[in-house]
Amino acid sequence: MQTIDTILSTYNLNESEIRRIANEAKAVSVGCGTQGVVKQLSSETWTLLDEISDEVWYSKMEVADKISLGFQLYEKFPSYYHFLVPFYHGVRDKEISLPDHKKIIWEHFIQYLASEAYYADPVSYVLWVEFFEDATTVRDTWQGLLNNCRDKKCLLSMLEIAGPVPFDLKEPCYKALITDKASHEVIFNSILHSAFDYFGNIDKKKASIILSKLSIDKKAENYKLLKDKLR
Repeated sequence: MQTIDTILSTYNLNESEIRRIANEAKAVSVGCGTQGVVKQLSSETWTLLDEISDEVWYSKMEVADKISLGFQLYEKFPSYYHFLVPFYHGVRDKEISLPDHKKIIWEHFIQYLASEAYYADPVSYVLWVEFFEDATTVRDTWQGLLNNCRDKKCLLSMLEIAGPVPFDLKEPCYKALITDKASHEVIFNSILHSAFDYFGNIDKKKASIILSKLSIDKKAENYKLLKDKLR
């Protein structure tokens, strides 16, 4: 099996260059997918990371080795497109199909959601616009993440990006958190996104019942918008 060091050595990168590229990737990744945030890698860095990614994902390595190297590269250079999207393509195209392989992905995603923004933001975005918006991957992904979710903070992180997730999957999570008033704002925002996201998934009747139980500012503009949407 190749290692990250052998891959990087192919490009004759010294420690200073690797550190510079890593810092650039981290800076660009913060706020990934956030409306109004426009940051891009330099063309040189983009091309380099593209070649490195292809060297792993288009190789004849075993799937387990691709997954391992893919995450090592993401931790070194946290780029959404280069080192997260390939995981989605692998799952979608069933190259990654074994439960044990998928479990490794879900475990890592959960860890990153609770990590620094330069890791958490791109993972949130790839889940939202790739795994969750795709009807062929959303249920398996949601359940896999939920199985590895160990605390309330983790569950709240999932709900914040769950607009496209089928409402029948989100509803038990809302109900589990409803007694905790500190979670009400996140529940509200999750229902708001479920109602207004382009691929949002909402059950108006059930969402209205949950909304009525939330202790939130009912004079806020977003509350009024959501109430109107649920009529």
